[in-house]
Amino acid sequence: MKTANEILSIISHDSFLENVFHKDVDWEAELDARDADEFDTAWSSSYKKVDEIDPSENTVIREIREFVFKQTFRITQNSELAGYASDDFGLISKAFENKINIEFINNLWDSYLQGNFPNCSICE
Repeated sequence: MKTANEILSIISHDSFLENVFHKDVDWEAELDARDADEFDTAWSSSYKKVDEIDPSENTVIREIREFVFKQTFRITQNSELAGYASDDFGLISKAFENKINIEFINNLWDSYLQGNFPNCSICE
């Protein structure tokens, strides 16, 4: 499991976020798919578990969230997509920083590592 500092280093290196978001994709359809019950329930449940253990966000996690939001918005010009990505990375960083092992969150991270914006396929 990575630390928040390691995650920040990974995502700010080279073109990590460009590999995920600089694509000809219908981002509205991708966002709609993430509103499906299965994904939304898994995300919300994971967030609740992490937040119960540690409701705070340290400086590095806030920096990650801000970096991801700004870079995703710069690439896509889509503030809703940037917000989702920022929330994802906040959740991933907070879970990893606190050594909380939740399969759904690990799958979120793996999806981004593979250059994909996470969707319902990670719920399976």
